[in-house]
Order: sequence, then structure tokens, then C-alpha cells
Amino acid sequence: MSADPRGNGRAPGQSLSIAIVGGGFGGVGAAVMLRRAGHGDVTVFERGERVGGVWTHNTYPGAACDVPSHLYEFSFAPNPRWSRRYAPQAEIQRYLEDVARRHGVLERVRTGTEVTSAQWDEERGRWQLQTSAGVHEAEILITACGQLSVPKIPAIPGLESFAGPAFHTARWRHDVELAGKRVAVIGTGCSAIQTVPAIQPIVAQLDVYQRSPGWTIPKMDFEYSERAKRAFARFPLLQRLDRAAIFAFMEVGAIGMTRQRWMLAPFRALARRQIERAISDPGLRAKVTPTDEVGCKRLMLTDDWYPTLTQPNVELITEAIDAVTTAGIRLRDGSERPADVLVLATGFKTHGFVAPMQITGAAGRTLADAWADVPRAYLGMSVPEFPNMFLLYGPNTNGGTGSVIYTIEAGANHVIAALAQLRAARARRIELRRQTAESFDRELREALAGTVWHSGCTNWYVDENGNDPNQWPWLWSSYRRRTARWTPGAYALDAAAGERVLAA
Repeated sequence: MSADPRGNGRAPGQSLSIAIVGGGFGGVGAAVMLRRAGHGDVTVFERGERVGGVWTHNTYPGAACDVPSHLYEFSFAPNPRWSRRYAPQAEIQRYLEDVARRHGVLERVRTGTEVTSAQWDEERGRWQLQTSAGVHEAEILITACGQLSVPKIPAIPGLESFAGPAFHTARWRHDVELAGKRVAVIGTGCSAIQTVPAIQPIVAQLDVYQRSPGWTIPKMDFEYSERAKRAFARFPLLQRLDRAAIFAFMEVGAIGMTRQRWMLAPFRALARRQIERAISDPGLRAKVTPTDEVGCKRLMLTDDWYPTLTQPNVELITEAIDAVTTAGIRLRDGSERPADVLVLATGFKTHGFVAPMQITGAAGRTLADAWADVPRAYLGMSVPEFPNMFLLYGPNTNGGTGSVIYTIEAGANHVIAALAQLRAARARRIELRRQTAESFDRELREALAGTVWHSGCTNWYVDENGNDPNQWPWLWSSYRRRTARWTPGAYALDAAAGERVLAA
């Protein structure tokens, strides 16, 4: 059988053209895994000037991973030479570039190229991408945009009037000298607890503005000795065992956050002890001690945060901000605190998933319209009426524990299985059935209701209407099992002659 010239059929073994949007861990990992599975026609679009995603953009002082290095790596590309238990930003960036280079993917990445829109062409059975470098067509579209890629700028009155440098941690201004300056940091989340200890020794005054505190536990970071690195390189089993032990510990935390809340008690005790050991002042202790459940907000790992807050040039401010002025920050009580530099450690727009790209599916409906109430996707990857499209690290594939890299690999394996079905049927089109989507979503929402993330705190997972488009409410081992299992009838295929068949 030869391929239909309109794209409605496929010769056996004919290569699929695949476009991947995003050149971070998701895009690079998917490209490598697809090439290893025999898909050679893969193009990756990255709007930055190099691969890396969040690890390219987040270069703020102290930037590092909060997942141990041996789990925050691809299973097919173990690195026995990590310098620390928790790798710093620059080292992770180098690792990802090295993986892309060694696996022949780097030359398939179009850096400095932003995809602004993607539209499904029903007649030709392919996606048309509008990019900053022109039009690109592909039969398969994979988005790997991530959940932490678009900085969130708070709507604070007067922010644009500030006379000094003002920037988000994800867009750090390395040309701004902080030594001897009065620096104001807004936010006390994951970025702030790394940035603040890193810059505290050099600034004259550091004001940290907190809306609400989050729980932390000791990070217990350390350098790997040369002997340890040599052992990991010579005996790969040691690194695999360490990876398995880390994963098992993460799964215990996942059980506590999703099923058995009583299991969080030791984490709460450890968090309280960390505060008590570092802070003697009862007023400061009260400010940093959360009242919500452990894990409701992102549980943060740090050894330096609380000791830094006790330093004489640091003040934690919990009074609400009224406005930013040209010379500093005015509080609700009317007082004004001067600042030379303003740092926004205010997180990301986490519910966009593909923003600002616009995706238009088979029915002429945009993905933004389909997600008007809340983003939904089967296993975080597939949406009805958006054929031949898969999302990596999409809706409800984040967690309070675990490694995003593990999740990405599981998702990529599911995509590879889907493409195998497409090729086996000599079809041009694979689309999630609406019944599958609705059944999964009901199961997901019911499970989410009982998790710690819905226990009453304000977090970046749950929106103002109580919807949670980010979190996975089960174990991560279950995500791998569910993505590995091909459910008959979950997808529908359009065969060469236009006959619709159920994916077996």
C-alpha cells in the first residue's frame, strides 16, 4: 500500500513528522525517546537561545533543584558525576544540553523560535504551526511547555513607578549590583527561600514580604566526594539503588498527601523542629509557622531559610502591601520602607500549560475555549477534538512529591505507544474519545477532593473556583502503570479510507 497523496493513508514504516514545542526536559526527553523508538523526523521548537527550559531562565542566585539529583535525571541517561545531592541550576543546564548532544537531538532543536499558534488541518491530516521563523507542518504535535514557564507579575498598584531596578526571579538581572543595596523581595515560596540566603551576605538591608508562610523541611544537601562519583560510575547499580530509595521515600509522601493524611504527622513535627532550632524569637517564630496542613502548599526543602531570617540585616514583613512607590514599598498601615532594588519571587502562571500559544483543533475550537472552566486532559496528555496532539507535563501531572522527569518519561512512553497504534493501522489520525475523557475526569476530580491540596489553604494548584488543574491525586508509580497500559477503545483512529475504528 502506498501513502495517500492527501495524507489520508500511510505506507508501512513511513516516518511520522513530529513537532515538539518546548526545549526543556519535556521536549528534549521526548525527542530522544522518539528517536530511540525509530521516529527520525522530529523537530523541537524552543523560544530561548538554548535548550533547558526553566533551567535556562531561572538563573537567580542560589537556584538549584529540590529533588535529589539521581531522581532528577533521565533513566536512560544517568549521570554519576553530579557534584551535589541537589544539583545547582548551571549543572542541570549542562546535563540537559549534554543529553541532547549525545543523543543526536541538539541539531533538531530550533532555538530562538517561538510557536505562536498551531491549527489542525482536517483535510490534510496535519498540524500547521505559525512560528517566529515561518510556517512549519507536522502530522503530530507534542507540547512540552511546562507548568512553570510564564512568570506571574503581581497586580500591585504603582509597580511600574518604582525608580530602581525591578525584576522577577525567573528574569534575573545579573547586571544589577546588589552589594550594599537595600533589597526588597516579594514572596516567600520556593524561589525566595533559595534567593534570600544567597544574597543576604552582600546586601545592606533585605526586606522579605510574606503573604502567608509555607512549611519547610531540612534539605540536607551535601557535595559528592570524588570517591562517591567514581563508585557511581564504576558500579551503576549503586546509583540505581539510590534512585529507587529516593523514589520510595517520595511515594510515602505521596500516600500521605493523597490518601492517608495521618502519615504527614512526622513531616509536620520535623518542620516545627526546624523552626524551633533556628529561631528563638517568639514573634518571628509565629510569623513563619503556617496554620494550614503540611503539604497543602508546596513543601519546601531548605537548610538556610530560617537562619537567614534571623540575621541583623533581614526583616520579615507580614503587613499587607498597599502600593509600590518610586522609592520603596508602602504598607497598609501607612508606613513606607525604602528600597533600591525590587525582586519579585512571585511564582508563575501555572494554569496556562501552552500559553501564550493558541491551539485550534478539529472542530475549529481553540484549546483555551475547551479549557474555559478548567484545563482537563486524559492522563494529562490528550483532549477530545484535538487529534494527533499530546501534552507532556500537562494538566494534573504535577505532585507534592516526586520528579517531573519521571512523569515526562512515562508520558513520552504513552505517546510512543499511541504512535505505534497509528502506524499499525496505517491511519492518519488518532483522537481521544469523549467518553474516555469524561470518565477519567470524573475519577480524577473525585480523588482530588480528598487530597491535602484541598484542605483549605491558598496554593498555586487550586483556582478561585476550587478547581485543581495541576495535581495528580495518586501515586507516581500508578501514573507510570496507567500510561504504560494501552486501554482498548480509549482512542479512535481514522483509517486510510476514512473509516473510523477503535484503537485496540
